[in-house]
Amino acid sequence: MQITRVDLTPVASRRETGSVSRHVIIRLNTDEGLVGLGEMSDVGDWGIMYDLTDIKGAYESLLVGKDPLDWRAITTAARSRLRMGGAIRAGFEIALFDLTGKIKNQSVAGVFGGSLRDRMRVCYPIFRNYSREDAEANIKRVDRRMEEGQDLFRLYQGDVGADEIFLDGVKSKWGDQFVLKSLDFSGVKKWKRVVHAVEILVQYYTPILLESVSDRKDPVGQLEVRRRIDLPISEHVSSIDRAYEFAKHRYVDIFNISLSGAGGFTNALHIAQVADAAGLSVLVGTTQELSIGVAAQAMFGSIVENLDYPGDPTGGLLYESDVVKDPVRYEKGYLIVPDGPGLGMELDEEKIAAIQESLSSVS
Repeated sequence: MQITRVDLTPVASRRETGSVSRHVIIRLNTDEGLVGLGEMSDVGDWGIMYDLTDIKGAYESLLVGKDPLDWRAITTAARSRLRMGGAIRAGFEIALFDLTGKIKNQSVAGVFGGSLRDRMRVCYPIFRNYSREDAEANIKRVDRRMEEGQDLFRLYQGDVGADEIFLDGVKSKWGDQFVLKSLDFSGVKKWKRVVHAVEILVQYYTPILLESVSDRKDPVGQLEVRRRIDLPISEHVSSIDRAYEFAKHRYVDIFNISLSGAGGFTNALHIAQVADAAGLSVLVGTTQELSIGVAAQAMFGSIVENLDYPGDPTGGLLYESDVVKDPVRYEKGYLIVPDGPGLGMELDEEKIAAIQESLSSVS
């Protein structure tokens, strides 16, 4: 079997919060009719869009005429050709391994030796509170999700006073039924401000962990938080160099790994292995994917040995529209790992047509 053509389809899906995220659906076509599905997720984060004509050319230069089962040579070449990694290489590898699984009639997890788990505990994101109005809207969001059985949440820390209003409102209704997976500081605050915020907010709920607790240019600040706050610290790790540095200096306890950040399965697994060798843990992060990307994250989570903490891939709950016939499933706070072959996803052309939208940096 050989890959014959790559198709890229940009789509835009609205989040329940009202914002719109853009993604690119990838199809690897073959001479025997099988199609590998991939996703470049949430590609508008930085306000600059990719040139899909260029990406299609880069993909096809690596894939056309190649046997998908020769994936090790293909992914090695891709790491050199697509050096920036990120969503571009992640989408490439997701589609390639979906196709490989379909050829072998097994799940993507099966391609890597089989699943260790069939579900993964995940949290729902609560975006920043900057005002009482934000807090009240987020309390209603929690109410709805709790009634659906989703009891684990991640809070992006915003204004401390508004966060107090939010947590107090949640606690008055839900008490200990509500579980706070993490306070996420997104690597944008100085460590002293983080310590101050944590000391106030833990009076309402003690999170399982803290996320990105210092300016990303100040990893030593993470050590300062660890010395003062007796909670595990997690940070996004997307490269082998960063993994070695964090493992050597013990800056954090947990590597937050997403396929989009790491550039696909192969690099993500290498990073997880560095953590494991250093006695550190892993959680599966997110950039907020549609179902294809979430399914890939679930497959990754199912094969990582040191997955000791709940993860973040809840895009299947967050978006109002998707692109597959049967979206990923969640049950009582768990993401269910899809059944194969491949990612276990099938495109819905009508859904795609309804949200297809050209990518542009100019609004």
